[in-house]
Amino acid sequence: MGSIVTRVRGIVLWAVGLAALALVAGAGPAQQPGTDPSPDALETRDAAAEARRRAEVLASSRWRRAMHELDEWLAAQPVYSVDRVRRIKADLAERVSAMSSYELEYLLDQLDEKIRVLDSPAAREAREWLGRYLAVMSDDRRAALLADVPSVLDLSAVELAAKLAEVEAKRAAVERSAQDSRRTRGEFGMRVHADRQAVEAERIRLVRVHRDRVAFSPYRGQPAEDPPFADAFDSPTVVGVGPWNAFFMRSLTAF
Repeated sequence: MGSIVTRVRGIVLWAVGLAALALVAGAGPAQQPGTDPSPDALETRDAAAEARRRAEVLASSRWRRAMHELDEWLAAQPVYSVDRVRRIKADLAERVSAMSSYELEYLLDQLDEKIRVLDSPAAREAREWLGRYLAVMSDDRRAALLADVPSVLDLSAVELAAKLAEVEAKRAAVERSAQDSRRTRGEFGMRVHADRQAVEAERIRLVRVHRDRVAFSPYRGQPAEDPPFADAFDSPTVVGVGPWNAFFMRSLTAF
């Protein structure tokens, strides 16, 4: 009897061992702790996560705000032509399409910094002045001046600030030149006015002198040196009227 119980107990233990082995085998290698997934599975999982991150960046309110502000600045700036603005936008779209989610976030950080510089009060004032300055130029001169201006996409915020400083320096130089020119014209006008006043004063003085001291004869083409008949008593000719007729006789004292 004891041998039968022992034999049954051994069969039961053997069945339990087989069941345990079958359970372990059915779990497979992926269920074993410490086993890495296949490279294809990892790549698929990473691609899905990357696509999700890119979509989140492009759909974010921060990205939409940056694109809107950049578009507004491009529409208001006086440097780039309409064709150049179109190329800048196409270049940005091409860059964005090839960027990873991390590169998009870095680009967004850069755009935020650039927009803060471009939208500052000093930058807006410089932009308005630059528009007036360029508007008075001929088309050829303006095109030559702006031919080498780099794209806003290729400039960092620090470089944009440096460009802004250059515009401010140019503005100060132009305004100084204009002030000097106005001052010179004012001084010249004052000198001309003073000369005219001096000439007019001299003319009035000469008129008074001629009126007070110079007599004009109706028989002469120019003023006489002395008043009329100033030499009447010294003249060698005596004009007289006798009782019978008029006579002229020369004074013997004149010879």
